[in-house]
Amino acid sequence: MNKTVDEALCALDHLCDMIDCRQEELEEYFHPESDEKLAADLISVKKRLTELDEVVVEPLTDYLYDEESYGCIIAADVLGEIGSPVAIPALIDAIETDADYLCETASDALLKIGAPAVQPLIDRISDRLDNPEIGEYRHKIDIVYTLGTLSEIRDPRSFGFMVELLDRFEGGEDHLLNLSYLCTCFYDQHNPEIIPRLRAIAEKYKDVSRTPTNISVEAEDTIMRLGVYQVIGSEDWEIYGCCRICENYDRGEGVCLVSGNHEPRGNFCFECRPNDAFDCGTCSLDGCNIFDIPSVDIDLKYRRDGEELVDRFRIMTDYHQDSGFIGIENNLIEFNFTFCTVDDLIELKEFLKGEGDCFSGGVRVFDHAADRFDPVVAKDVVGLIRQGDYVAAVYKGHEFEVELILDSAAISTLIPVIDTQRFLLLCGSYQMLAGFYAIQEAVSKLGGLMDSPASEEETPESECDHEFELLKTHKKYTVHKCVKCGETKKEFG
Repeated sequence: MNKTVDEALCALDHLCDMIDCRQEELEEYFHPESDEKLAADLISVKKRLTELDEVVVEPLTDYLYDEESYGCIIAADVLGEIGSPVAIPALIDAIETDADYLCETASDALLKIGAPAVQPLIDRISDRLDNPEIGEYRHKIDIVYTLGTLSEIRDPRSFGFMVELLDRFEGGEDHLLNLSYLCTCFYDQHNPEIIPRLRAIAEKYKDVSRTPTNISVEAEDTIMRLGVYQVIGSEDWEIYGCCRICENYDRGEGVCLVSGNHEPRGNFCFECRPNDAFDCGTCSLDGCNIFDIPSVDIDLKYRRDGEELVDRFRIMTDYHQDSGFIGIENNLIEFNFTFCTVDDLIELKEFLKGEGDCFSGGVRVFDHAADRFDPVVAKDVVGLIRQGDYVAAVYKGHEFEVELILDSAAISTLIPVIDTQRFLLLCGSYQMLAGFYAIQEAVSKLGGLMDSPASEEETPESECDHEFELLKTHKKYTVHKCVKCGETKKEFG
């Protein structure tokens, strides 16, 4: 066995020499995976070492202390695959170095080892706080990687210790940076019990000046993300979602794991099981925009003035200023089912599935032939009606009558669209994106003010005499935006 270990370590040394030589020739970091031969050798050496299991753990820990050689990265990676608790102290030493790639690889290794690493990480963090040490570059060794690694191991001991750290960090100004970082770390524990405490911290530091970082913002962000986690875990979601947030999507390969096909990250599909909230501020370059989700085509039967027809309809959604609608339209007619709250959407879903007695939400009809909403008077009938095995969207007006048949296939298509809007409202996605746009607009305005010459005399603020310009056109309405103050308004008809 000793001979086998020696041969494997000899192969590791030879590979490290080749990688280190290439690194010396370059001014920037060299990735061995970019070289076909080195990449193949790297896979072979790692496999060989991993198969040796526990017997190679102790020799590999020595490599972690040579930060100048790529061998430390290989050793950390292999130790993570082996998963032996014997390597924990050396891996914790590695994540306290100033070598970023080593820190990240050693942290990943500790996460793979999991629960056995919790107490040693707690002990190391406590020791660094109680007995600060100066590192190689004459600065105090911080706890960023150790705390970050601990927070990603979901364990009652991790959570309990992190709560204790909140008490410690809130106690003085020396720990404000640590407090800010700790607030972000709580998301990885996925424990909503911390939300009231984080909310109190956010309120406490909301108006505090002279802080090196915005603690309140970090706490609020974690509260929001924990809320999203609760939403995702609240039911078995299957929404009309974006690949970027779908757990059935391989981001590295760009492949949908349901169909096996290559799909762009911004693609929308009905089989999305979300593991995150929509974040159009991040993925807008992929075409994702929750204010303009692609329509869904479906063939539907309908009757207009007694004539039975079949046509291609589009299911689309829209949301603006705290209200939205789900619309079904062709070139002649459109039904809109309006909603303001999650309860409105639940009622619509339950009625369509036959689990509810009625849908009390708003239903609007748009006549594309006349390019206007047909005015509804007292004698008119508009709404959803159950008729045996299907649901009909019915309008009986003074100018025309129409009945849109929603059979089981149509309802099965509508449900994920409805659930998508529920998901967006529960996650607060519309509000987050609106806030993102507001910040962008404020920054743009500030940039314009800084570029413009300063006025000699400040004028008092007065009520805006709006100058609206067209922002968005829809078949049913237009949205206008004031060029002076940014206020928007929607006009129907």
